[in-house]
Amino acid sequence: MTTFDEDVLVVGAGPVGLMAASLLARSGVKVRLVDAAAGPATTSRALGAHARSLEIYDQLGLLGEIAPHGTRVNAFIRHQGGPANRVDFRFDGLPTRFPFMFNIDQVIIERVLRADAAAADVAVEWSTRLESFEQDDEGVTAVLCGDGDSGGGVRETVRTQYLWGCDGGHSTIRKSLGLRLEGEPAHTWLIADAIVHTDLDRDGVHWLFPGDGALMLFPFPEPGKWRLLDTKGEGDPDRPDQIARQFSEKLSRALGDQTIVERPSWTSKFTIQQRAVPAMHVGRCFVSGDAAHVHSPASGQGLNTGIQDAYNLAWKLAMVIRGDADPELLSTYDAERVPIGRALLSSTSEVMENAMVPADGDDVDVRETDRDFARQLIRNMSGLTIGYPDSPLTVPAGGTAQGPRPGERLTQVSAEDAQSPGWTMLRAALRNPGWHLLVFAGGGIDAVNAAMPAWVDEVTISRRQDAAVRDLDGCVHETLAARAGDWILLRPDGYVSARGTGEEQLRAAVEVLAGVHGQTRTGLRTRTVDA
Repeated sequence: MTTFDEDVLVVGAGPVGLMAASLLARSGVKVRLVDAAAGPATTSRALGAHARSLEIYDQLGLLGEIAPHGTRVNAFIRHQGGPANRVDFRFDGLPTRFPFMFNIDQVIIERVLRADAAAADVAVEWSTRLESFEQDDEGVTAVLCGDGDSGGGVRETVRTQYLWGCDGGHSTIRKSLGLRLEGEPAHTWLIADAIVHTDLDRDGVHWLFPGDGALMLFPFPEPGKWRLLDTKGEGDPDRPDQIARQFSEKLSRALGDQTIVERPSWTSKFTIQQRAVPAMHVGRCFVSGDAAHVHSPASGQGLNTGIQDAYNLAWKLAMVIRGDADPELLSTYDAERVPIGRALLSSTSEVMENAMVPADGDDVDVRETDRDFARQLIRNMSGLTIGYPDSPLTVPAGGTAQGPRPGERLTQVSAEDAQSPGWTMLRAALRNPGWHLLVFAGGGIDAVNAAMPAWVDEVTISRRQDAAVRDLDGCVHETLAARAGDWILLRPDGYVSARGTGEEQLRAAVEVLAGVHGQTRTGLRTRTVDA
């Protein structure tokens, strides 16, 4: 029998790698996290956290650490001669507890995730570079160099069951696996973070047109600080004073008022790459985040999509390593996430094209164009429309039931409804990611123990006092469109795997999933969740 130094070696300690390592460790997996950098990043990169990411942070119990450091963004605001056109974001048809964009510095997200990983006994090993690796049928042999990028350090050979590459757009793991980023370069943009002396609304994303290209402004939580983006890509990022003057002149021209931009704290010029890999794993090696898909930052998708990649794969790896599922389960990572990466290229390209040119027509036409754009922007960037209806882990529902369908996220609930007693208890019951069977009491499902595997927790929901979730006002039943005798089988990442009524349909759904997990059905663990 092969002896492993760890179960999973995660390479890259950005937000994606930190999320991956923390989730694995929470599940009892022995994980090691390395990064070639000398220490954590101190300047901002990603800025926006979207609704689906906020739902994930909330389920993991991390939102309370994140929320005080960010700011809500509620509108798209176009400046194109005359009065500014403000279009407030509307989440029509996309119920969520977080109907807004949330701007927060990536540095803070990483700090929170590092603390969470540390609480699970995972410490980042800085200045530790993955030099090479080889995989076989049983595991991966990796060579680490404990000197970061400097060379000449001490080398260490480690044996691991799986290798997970969260090592960014220049991923060593992706290149070594021969996974080609398919796509093309797009535009060259200039970006800067700076204090701007302006009275622009700080709860909106601003589009401005100075006559040569377009500018975008995104508010930081810090007073007066903005992220500025110039689609012309002109200027030398190594000359911040020149960049400040350039943005000052362009903003003044676009706004028709003298506007001063202070010396930026960070600048960058980059050619946007719109590319994604055709597969996100080869054998025992996986890639996530920028290692798997790179694209325009215009709609702030990079960090958010990477977080969702990690949230999708971590529980699957943990189940396989614990022996709760066969390795075939891991193939669903590709099946579910590769299409998301490809769709991301299309949506971000659309944002770029709309952001770079003024709208045509009169004021009425412009307002309608902006409403349509804002509506589509919310659908594309929020992550709320992402689902897995065609996944092997999704059992199609019969009938015409309303509420969350198989393949959709469970938490399609407004902030007001989510604060009802029943939903408050249900969200607490689902706090730690794991498979859950939600049973709506009163329908005679009495023998589920014989149908369910041991790694599924049952949560009983009742309109009476004698249940784990006491839905006394019926809000949970109503928002989930559930009645007595219904059940919902929920994946660890919060997506509905199956739903139905009665024990017969439940057993049928379990048999479908048995083919994916490859495990014998055993007794059900039942727990009571206190209010």
